[in-house]
Amino acid sequence: MKTKFQKWEIALLVGFMVALMLAAPLTVQADISEKLTRLHVVANSDSDEDQALKLKVRDAVLKASEGYEVVTNELLEKMESAAEQCVTDEGYNYDVDVSLGEMWFDTREYEGFSLAAGMYDAVKVKIGSGEGKNWWCVVFPPLCAAVSEKQLESTAKHAGLTGNEVSFISKNGTTYVFGFKIAELWGRVSKALKK
Repeated sequence: MKTKFQKWEIALLVGFMVALMLAAPLTVQADISEKLTRLHVVANSDSDEDQALKLKVRDAVLKASEGYEVVTNELLEKMESAAEQCVTDEGYNYDVDVSLGEMWFDTREYEGFSLAAGMYDAVKVKIGSGEGKNWWCVVFPPLCAAVSEKQLESTAKHAGLTGNEVSFISKNGTTYVFGFKIAELWGRVSKALKK
């Protein structure tokens, strides 16, 4: 016996399928953002000297974070000391402020991977007035230090990302473009609604 579906039943089924397709990338992005801590280094100004200093401070902070897998108060103090020492060694008298908080990040492309827009935990390193261009990446797990796709995958999985999550952030992942667009759009809508 053949069953004939009503138009409203078909529309409901299609709507449900679309909702599932849209929800999957949002769930993956939310899971990823809970497992990552990003690093945000803000220069004193946009002068060439301050931008060069920012990169040296970044290197000092990343080196200070080696051996850690999560952000602790001890690590924040160590990062701040390393940043302050770097600023002093370079002949500047800028204050340095290192803090941990939740921050909004736009979609960002890195070498070998990308992260969708959204709220992430972040260590923020503000040099001087913090009015210059910034640099950001992922400090935990240290994805920015990964130099190859294999190393990226290994580092991400060691930090607790699932194969699906690694595929989501990997430029070779099948859900990369579609999933990121959905996650980015939802993130922007969520950010606007919180204001």
